[in-house]
Amino acid sequence: MENKFGISFISFLLILTITMTIVLVFHRPPYIPLFISYMVTFSIAIIYGFSPRNLLHMSIEGFKKGINVMAILLLIGALVALWKQNGTLPALIYYASHLLKPQGFLFMSFIITSIISMILGTAVGTASTIGIVIMGLAHAFGYPFPIVAGAVISGSFIGDRTSPLAGNVILLSDMGEIEQYNVLKSLFKTAIPTYVITGLVYYLFSLHISTSSMYNFDNLSNIILKNYKLNFLLFLSPILILLLAFLKIPTRINLATSVFISYIVSLLNGYNPINSLIVILMGNTFAVEEFKSIFTGGGMISILPMIGVVTFATALAGILEGTGIIKAVFKNAQRIKSHKIAYLMTMLLSTLMAVITCNQALSVILPSRIMFEVFKNLNIKNEMMVRAIADSGMILSGIIPWNLAAMLPSAVLGVKVINYLPYAYLNLLFPLISIIFLFLESNKDYQEIPVK
Repeated sequence: MENKFGISFISFLLILTITMTIVLVFHRPPYIPLFISYMVTFSIAIIYGFSPRNLLHMSIEGFKKGINVMAILLLIGALVALWKQNGTLPALIYYASHLLKPQGFLFMSFIITSIISMILGTAVGTASTIGIVIMGLAHAFGYPFPIVAGAVISGSFIGDRTSPLAGNVILLSDMGEIEQYNVLKSLFKTAIPTYVITGLVYYLFSLHISTSSMYNFDNLSNIILKNYKLNFLLFLSPILILLLAFLKIPTRINLATSVFISYIVSLLNGYNPINSLIVILMGNTFAVEEFKSIFTGGGMISILPMIGVVTFATALAGILEGTGIIKAVFKNAQRIKSHKIAYLMTMLLSTLMAVITCNQALSVILPSRIMFEVFKNLNIKNEMMVRAIADSGMILSGIIPWNLAAMLPSAVLGVKVINYLPYAYLNLLFPLISIIFLFLESNKDYQEIPVK
């Protein structure tokens, strides 16, 4: 299939059409169109000469790459449930209320989240700590969940894209074969104006947004104090997450350790060991009706639909890579003669990879492999290539409903990606600002100086 551009393009187009139509138009869970897309692609590949056995092998190889993500998702479900059971989340909300007030809440949510994100360099770690607290306060203050989640996602992904500690920055450095300092220097050119504009939008939004809480915060505070034992033990798990994330401990180990600590805290606070295990699996139940939506939920069972998405997304990506469909569609990229066209093609390719493969890392790796020689032939610095990737597929992964980078923080925040998508202004603005910069900057700024 490597040399069959037409059929590869049709396969590509079918996957895009099926997935986007079923999710965005019919509002069905992403695992449904991904399963259909997988079966369609599998069938097309058989028709054009690939054996079912080889295709299953490709699927399994792709699936293996998603096992770590599945483990992280299950751990997030367990951690959120334990935090709701033992009082960690209520305690964080209770004390955070002294710092965050209803006035300017949306703007401050974005600012505080972005600061934590730059420190940690991970969107998941940010959402798992300050993000979940902000969502609890949003309920108490009467702010619409999707809007607040959009602000949290925007803040979380500025660090995921731009922090010196972010794994994505290291990946961009490796793929572009350039120093990390030069990567960051290039990324900050579009990051600063995008961040400022996004902050301004949230500030103006905060001035005019109307809240509609049926409850007042004093009532929530009283219920928290009445139903939970607030003590220093409750802060061990959140502090541990922050510390381990800062030390670049793998996310799976970080979350597993935090789940274990949270389980021990539940026991120390008087909860039954068996009941706490059931909470890990099935989620927490909170008896007080008016704040039930804050402190009920979580659990591994709540993650099962996302496991379905990961399963079919990674299997599909395995076939797309193994059969050469992706390379066939973009094999003509080598003919590009303009640095502006090369930049725009890189953005398009990275975005399509984020949509098709459902994987943020692949939205960096695959475009780099395809476009590296193009930029080299045009004598253009690779800093331009990595910025095009960072400003497109890598940042847009956080708002694509079936992308793993969006599903992880969505699982923590308890808000569907499709619901917060229109309010994640930072993610939406980055591609636009990047294209504007492309046409404002001089060609000489990115011309590679020949080595004498």
